[in-house]
Amino acid sequence: MSSRWLLALAVAALLGGCLATADEPIDDPTQDVEDGGKDDRGGAPAFLEVNPARSSANFRRYVTLALELLERDGSPIARLTARSIRDGRVLIDELRDLTCRDAERARREGSLDDLDGYMWSNRIYVSRGQSVALLAATLVHETNHVINRSEVGYWDDLPTSAFLHEYRAFHAERMFDPEPYDGVDLVDHVIELYELDRDAIPASVLANPLTPRMLPDATAWRLRNVAADPLDAPC
Repeated sequence: MSSRWLLALAVAALLGGCLATADEPIDDPTQDVEDGGKDDRGGAPAFLEVNPARSSANFRRYVTLALELLERDGSPIARLTARSIRDGRVLIDELRDLTCRDAERARREGSLDDLDGYMWSNRIYVSRGQSVALLAATLVHETNHVINRSEVGYWDDLPTSAFLHEYRAFHAERMFDPEPYDGVDLVDHVIELYELDRDAIPASVLANPLTPRMLPDATAWRLRNVAADPLDAPC
């Protein structure tokens, strides 16, 4: 289950304490430093990675800057997303570190080259090279999929179920950063982006597409028992 362009953390200290602006591209893959250092803030993990054995200082900085932007934002969705990641409820990694099963799923659903983000269970994978603002929005979008178990519900009643899950995730993005969606009809946007059959989606759903349980707050996390998710069989 992916976001945005498809039918679909322990960290090192900030480098020099500098902050990137929201639109500044912050990823420079040539500066990756493969190291095992995972701690920040006096030993407290800043976020947990899916595969901590394949970490880099550059990637940890990349995610941390997006988390700090979310934490500075005034919207509840931004702060709740950041808190969910900081608390380790959601694991973050890059697309090259997909688990074997997650990679198989992503390939079945489409090209990995087109993804900003992909999720399964509580695992979120993000592409490199996004701006701070776009990465922050991707984290909001994918965390919304996690809290709503999109890897299960997405496929219940296609195309309606896919439409509902994506509409809700894009609505969460818009709550965080409305500017990119000025003048955008979100219903049309989701249908066109994911090439969904509009005629197969009930008119009542198109008229009222926002379903409950959107925010990754304490109540929603009590309902979302990640430990109960089925374990993936090894490849």
